[in-house]
Amino acid sequence: MTNVVILGSTGSIGTQALQTARALPEEIRVLGLTAGSNAELLSRQIELWHPEVAVLADEAAYFEVK
Repeated sequence: MTNVVILGSTGSIGTQALQTARALPEEIRVLGLTAGSNAELLSRQIELWHPEVAVLADEAAYFEVK
């Protein structure tokens, strides 16, 4: 199993990377997610993936997720 951290998980490349991880659940484990300011989508991703670490760059948006 490959452990990954998805940088920019709420962007187009990040969401595509998560689609790949979803298609290969026996091969890819998502350990971490990072996002810039999309608190709503990051919250949904946290609920779905249960990463060990999640980071949101925008401090104001952070309080929406917390």
